[in-house]
Amino acid sequence: MAFLLAGLSLLATVQAANVKPVLVPNGCASLPNLQQTGPASGFAGPWNIVVDQCVNTTAIDNACTIEGFGDMAVPITLDDQPDVKSGFVSIVSQKLGAKSYLICTSGIGFEAMVFYDNQNDYLPINITSNPASAQLKWGQAEDESEPVDAYYHYIDGKKQDGIFLGANNVTSWGIQLQENVPGTGGIPMWQLRLLGPGSEDQKTGKALKEGEYKTFIRIDGS
Repeated sequence: MAFLLAGLSLLATVQAANVKPVLVPNGCASLPNLQQTGPASGFAGPWNIVVDQCVNTTAIDNACTIEGFGDMAVPITLDDQPDVKSGFVSIVSQKLGAKSYLICTSGIGFEAMVFYDNQNDYLPINITSNPASAQLKWGQAEDESEPVDAYYHYIDGKKQDGIFLGANNVTSWGIQLQENVPGTGGIPMWQLRLLGPGSEDQKTGKALKEGEYKTFIRIDGS
């Protein structure tokens, strides 16, 4: 059984390497749970995003223990910057029941439900412009970030199941466990980093940083 699981994991790794991302046409209008009537019309969702086809390159079988884990919009609260409202969209343990829903709103793009200052609201999410970090965050200025897009995956010309998040025709993410990040209340979370051009580790030149896994991020249920 272990040999079979290892073989399946390695097969998934090979398939992931051959993936061609194709931008989903018509933006939010083509995403699941499109709200077309009533006061809630004009957006798709809500849904979670989940770790999909995760690869642990440090394991012999590439097995990844966080496959299927979901997201949370984690606020950053710093004592010397009390008015700054920003944070991460990260992956958290399945043991944490509170996950953050995402929607895609026409004219705005992707937004995450953020709990902040005893209130909650949907706020836009983006990817930091610095390609070396390229983190998925909320509360960023437009001129300091890249918009998030939705993609289909094709392998050898065949469309695969699922809709995946990315930017600039890249849907591969580095994902790494971070604990005790300043201002987050010590919530253990796996931070996401888009693996686009210029994202290589500045010290080693490798695609992944030490301790990072490689994954796709899929809209749950797609």
